[in-house]
Amino acid sequence: MRPVDFVSARAVFVVALLVSSTLPSFAQSVEKQKTPAAKREDPAKITDTLREETPNDFLRVTFVPFGVSVTTLARPGALRAFATATQFYEPALPLKEFPLYSGLENDDTKTLVALRCRPEKAETVDAVLATWPNLFHAIDRDLHRDPAECANAAEGTDADLQAYCFAHGYTDPAGSTVPTSLAATFDYAAIAFNSEHAQLADWLRTKYGVFAAFSGLGFSVKDSYYLDKQPMTSQQLLAKSVSPEYVLKNVSLKEAGCSCISVAPYPGRGDDPLDPEFIRKAGGMGECKAVTRLRSVTGRE
Repeated sequence: MRPVDFVSARAVFVVALLVSSTLPSFAQSVEKQKTPAAKREDPAKITDTLREETPNDFLRVTFVPFGVSVTTLARPGALRAFATATQFYEPALPLKEFPLYSGLENDDTKTLVALRCRPEKAETVDAVLATWPNLFHAIDRDLHRDPAECANAAEGTDADLQAYCFAHGYTDPAGSTVPTSLAATFDYAAIAFNSEHAQLADWLRTKYGVFAAFSGLGFSVKDSYYLDKQPMTSQQLLAKSVSPEYVLKNVSLKEAGCSCISVAPYPGRGDDPLDPEFIRKAGGMGECKAVTRLRSVTGRE
């Protein structure tokens, strides 16, 4: 063989070897292109959407003594109930971690009641991001009293009227300095928690579920259930403001479009996932259905 023929033959061999070695990876690449990758939403857009546009898919958990029947979002007599956004908890967290983000505590001794609510009509629950301004406006709508009554409202009179006048008296002028604008709102809200307005604070607790741990930022404060025993600095409170929260009208589970499960205590319950899809599939629609244990069904059909 002539040198040039040998070189040509060797070049052909090398090219053939390279092509054969790349074919599998090329085929795999083509195959991957055929299978669409799971779409991932940008966390920034998720958070922005959940705060700028009220969602229509909510999660709420509570722990009740054995035998207690849950038929409404909050306890009878309350006007509002707190809930968080389902989208924020996918994939699922272990049950023992979930309540902490909502300022609650996991209670292994009580029955878990978990709700996933998707109301058919948004106006039925009138959900709003749980900020102080939104809360004041919600109280105004819920009580719809005559503003003229506020002229004679005083501590010790009708608690509903006190709450209405307090909410109705709130103003929220636009400003160009963030700390100044926020300070005005928080200073006003803090009035409800001073010693001179105990009746108003009690109304907020019983009718709206608003305790001293409520931030009014639209975020619940993680671990705030323990504030009375473990006080936090403002830095800690702001850093732990993680999970979005909303206030909904206290309507029946059916009206709120809720799937509901009740789960009695069992060993290891706190380590099992609180999967929104499991609540939807295993829960009763408009009523609580007992299930023996929590499990994950996300991704299964």
